[in-house]
This record gives sequence, structure tokens and C-alpha cells, in this order.
Amino acid sequence: MLIRTWLVDGIVVVEVSGRLCAESESALSDSVRDAVHRRRYRLVVNLVDVSRIDAAGLGELVRSFRMACVAGGEVKLVVRSTAVRDLLARTHLLPLFPVYDTEAAALASFEAAPLARAVDATATRR
Repeated sequence: MLIRTWLVDGIVVVEVSGRLCAESESALSDSVRDAVHRRRYRLVVNLVDVSRIDAAGLGELVRSFRMACVAGGEVKLVVRSTAVRDLLARTHLLPLFPVYDTEAAALASFEAAPLARAVDATATRR
């Protein structure tokens, strides 16, 4: 599995390629943890180039989602594969994640107001 991460207008994009499975260990949650530690709470996880997801990969997605949410963030997925979308539906995870067909649509779905609340929340924690 290959993970690339970059920043677009304050939103972290995590692009996953290959197989999201037990062999990939915790690479996805490590990327999300790094973003959260850098106070980046809005994330897009792009799964367009993912060829396979197993139970461990689903666990990674849930761990990443939970980690971001506990920090007050949001995670949105980009999924085009019907197989991946069906897997999320069969495992009852589809309602958990906002899912978009394109990275541009996921990025555009973030509004300025949630970022302002996240910045205010961070300022009060200090």
C-alpha cells in the first residue's frame, strides 16, 4: 500500500493506493494521527486507487475516523469502486462516512464555518 498526503486549502488529503489490509499495518491511521497532531482536523481519504480492503483495512478506516472525530475533526471518503462502496454498505459503515465520487466534491463539501469552530475550540484548549 502506498499513502500520499498533501494539503489543499487547509484540508489534509490522504490518498491510498493498493491494498488496504492487514499487511499495510497502521499506515492510514498513522497518517491521520500525524494530521491531527498538526492540528489539521478536516481530512479527505481518497480510496479511488484501492484495489482491495479486508477486515483489518476496515478497522483502519474506523480507527482513523474515530481519531479525527475525537479531536473534533471530520473525515470524508472518496470512493468510486462499487465493490468498496458495497463492502462499506454490507458492514454497515456507509452511514458512518460521508462518501463522494470525486476528491473535488469531497473538498468542496467542507464549509468555512466548521473550520472556524475547530479553530475556536483549539484556542480555548490552550
